[in-house]
Amino acid sequence: MRLARSLAGPVSTAIAYFALAFGAVAFGRFTGGVAMVWIASALLAGRLIHLPVRLWPRWLIPCGLVSAIATGYFGLGWASAVPMALINMAEAAAVALVWRRITEAFWPHDILEWVTSFYLGIGLTIPLVTGGMASLVTWLGLGRPPIENFTHWIIGHALGLVACLPVFHYIYHRLGRGQSFLPSARQLPLATLVFGTFLLLTGLVFSLDMRALLVFPLVFLMISSALAPAAITTLMPLLLIGMGGAMTILGHGPIAGMDVEFGDRIQFFQLYVGVSVLAALPLSCERHRRIIEMQEMQTRIAELERTRGVF
Repeated sequence: MRLARSLAGPVSTAIAYFALAFGAVAFGRFTGGVAMVWIASALLAGRLIHLPVRLWPRWLIPCGLVSAIATGYFGLGWASAVPMALINMAEAAAVALVWRRITEAFWPHDILEWVTSFYLGIGLTIPLVTGGMASLVTWLGLGRPPIENFTHWIIGHALGLVACLPVFHYIYHRLGRGQSFLPSARQLPLATLVFGTFLLLTGLVFSLDMRALLVFPLVFLMISSALAPAAITTLMPLLLIGMGGAMTILGHGPIAGMDVEFGDRIQFFQLYVGVSVLAALPLSCERHRRIIEMQEMQTRIAELERTRGVF
């Protein structure tokens, strides 16, 4: 329990944020501008969602500091380090606020409205706003082409949020309560079967240069989201990113064989992961809604039985 809570603390979160930010700015700036792959905002927002707003500075300040260091040392340089860090922190905070707002308004009984708001608010509107600010900073400060950076920012940040925010939300929901985010011992046989099959399928698809096969990991993820517990299915996008992303970077699979620039291939892989999550998320939410309704029904039945016993 103590280890789980420490992993959700400000220091551990800042270390994880720096690792993701460093990877993005050091290896994801394929055209020399902003990073074309960005997951760090999803990680920080996933932590902020579960914290009172008055405590947010304890996480925002260290993450903003390491964001500036990553940009200054490995990215666009010190001239843009502080403005970009402020934009990244504002993005994570805005995402957390929108998540809370749509959850309060629609969860769990209006799943369609929640999913739509998630797509439009978190996956589109916020990256558009922060992308406009970031492209302005890089244009005025460094003379970088604003349209190119604006496009790369939107794609990288939007797909990073859509694909990974549900994952980090689940992880920090568990860690913040002192619990492991891994499947329980009771779920371990099913998790082993699902994870093993998914990795085998993904490895097979990304070892062949046939783009039509990309549909199979997507369909498997959708079916699993409709049938398996969230402790299993929520982590599956990470397996897809790890296996499919590694093989794409190494030059294997249908996306690596595309006749476009390397950066464009990586962003297409991001798009593929994002579409997979977009397709699976409504099914997972609907399953969770039914579980909540079943629990509420069981509670009402138990209360009625207790009332009958009194009279």
